[in-house]
Amino acid sequence: MRAQRTPKRWHTGPAALWTQAALGALALAVGVLVYVLDRPAEQLPLLSAFNFADVTPVVFGVVGGSLPTFAHTFAFSLLTAAWLCGGKRAGLWACLTWFGIDSAFEIGQQPQIAVHLVEIVPGWFEYLPFLPQADSYFLSGTFDAWDLISIALGAVAAYFITGRSLTGYR
Repeated sequence: MRAQRTPKRWHTGPAALWTQAALGALALAVGVLVYVLDRPAEQLPLLSAFNFADVTPVVFGVVGGSLPTFAHTFAFSLLTAAWLCGGKRAGLWACLTWFGIDSAFEIGQQPQIAVHLVEIVPGWFEYLPFLPQADSYFLSGTFDAWDLISIALGAVAAYFITGRSLTGYR
């Protein structure tokens, strides 16, 4: 007699959610390392005291250009999905949300768009900590199509992980 197969369901228990959150935190740490080790201190004033770009060789090379945007989308998608305590559906919404936010900020750095955003944005962000400089972010930032690709890849990778919940079948 053949054993009856149980339907495959992905486990989204506490261990899987903590693993998603830990992977998200690790990805954020890697993104921060790019700024600390490879980028000039002016690019991230919050970390300027910990910047070693002048005294270390380039660590991340060509990948370091778009790695922070990948890491940001990937990390915050995983952290949000873990916070929502869900599987595929929560993962999809988290990934789509962060894909949209990060893409909007990247597209906002395009010079033709940035000029118009600067007229609107300061009113939105003037009361939020760390965001009164949003106008300089858009005007001084550099639009890069590779960053948009890395944002999409970060969202897809995070969705794959949230969909699998890392623990396999139950």
